Amino acid sequence: MVERDTERYEGTDDAYDCILLELVLAAIVLGEPAPELRSELVELTRRKAGSADAPADLILHSLLGVRNDAGPAPTEGGRARV
Repeated sequence: MVERDTERYEGTDDAYDCILLELVLAAIVLGEPAPELRSELVELTRRKAGSADAPADLILHSLLGVRNDAGPAPTEGGRARV
């Protein structure tokens, strides 16, 4: 499920939502590095107004809450810590 309440979420970009959801599942839930998804998310984010010059690490950290070079999220008892 993707947030679509227009008071809380301004975007309606289905491609962006799909990549973000796939990346969260791959990187955080499954612990996969997913470099292609990370790159695609950065490019889609940079297309938005005011984001063209944003560093990739900043974009990924602001969206995923993990550092780009950190690898998979550490796990605790089989569950990802975020």
